[in-house]
Amino acid sequence: MTSREQLLQEVRERLRQRVGGFFGNTRRDHGMACGICCGPTSDGICSVCRVARNEFGQLLADQTVILTYARGYAPFVHQSVHTVKGYKRNPPATKSVDDLKLMVLGATVLHGSCLAVTAGEPWGAITFVPSENFPEGTHPLAQLARAAVGANTPDNRLTLALGPGIGLGGRSVRADRFSVPPEYCDRVRGRHVLLVEDTWTTGSKAQSAAIALKAAGARYVTVLCLARWCRHDWSDHRALLDSCTDPYDAFACPVTGGACPPGCGPGTLGIL
Repeated sequence: MTSREQLLQEVRERLRQRVGGFFGNTRRDHGMACGICCGPTSDGICSVCRVARNEFGQLLADQTVILTYARGYAPFVHQSVHTVKGYKRNPPATKSVDDLKLMVLGATVLHGSCLAVTAGEPWGAITFVPSENFPEGTHPLAQLARAAVGANTPDNRLTLALGPGIGLGGRSVRADRFSVPPEYCDRVRGRHVLLVEDTWTTGSKAQSAAIALKAAGARYVTVLCLARWCRHDWSDHRALLDSCTDPYDAFACPVTGGACPPGCGPGTLGIL
């Protein structure tokens, strides 16, 4: 085993030890989970994602990659919920921050080529989904985004601005929720942009951010989301959650839900 392979195995084992007890991998099985949001559906695409696609089409993210599930509304506060919420508390839960940063790093190190192969190139810019509760780059999600491969170069990073529609539309996708500030347009135009999000419920914010990036000229947008929020008290959600019994495996491809694309994945350099 080469030193690179040993390092990748160490990342895999560390993640299994830290989050494997409460996180599992998402599913993309046709007939069980939505190919966009990994939520429960028997139709290949759930009704919420279908409505957004029908309205906005190619303005939406070209690829969504969701790493795990959060089990909301369980009879007790599930550790998965504590983790995805705890990282942005004041003060933040240190373990939650470290675990989520490691998941972002692991996904982009182990599957960077998988995320890039459909786009035809690795991402050239990185940003995150902002919030009206955190001005500018103060959102705790910013530090998770900086854990991604390539985010250590300031010229690759950008922060989206809040638009007039930020407080409107509830959980609906809107084209006016965010915008790309003029000083960042050159970092977006013609490039593959990696958009980091913490949780996906309906995807309205992530998809609205993707629309803003496309409007600024992004050629391709990949959403890398840590957790799909599911409800333990909804039978279809619970059935999906209960089908994910294996501990989180960082080697499992989050893009395909199965084997990595040819020439990609752990142990290969792919096109990165």
